[in-house]
Amino acid sequence: MLSPFAILDIEDDADDATVRAAYIRALRRCPPDRDPEGFGRIREAYEAIRDAEKRLAYRVLGPPPLGRVEDVFDLIPGERRHVGPAAWLNVLREPQR
Repeated sequence: MLSPFAILDIEDDADDATVRAAYIRALRRCPPDRDPEGFGRIREAYEAIRDAEKRLAYRVLGPPPLGRVEDVFDLIPGERRHVGPAAWLNVLREPQR
């Protein structure tokens, strides 16, 4: 997984204006109608480091451990994945009682 700084092609000590400018440049490269997957990655990267507080937290603590649903599957032991991802997604999406 690439870091948000690499996705936006900026240094990790960039200021708010630089991050915003890099985000706009990246969106011009990957508009949502032509490349929805690339757009999603860019949007996720920007949200992770959009202000100074979030950038500091990302640099100090690293990426959030469960940023995507797919990351949950890495926590499940391999011998228990035999039921397939659909069953696990149903468990995750089921409302808590």
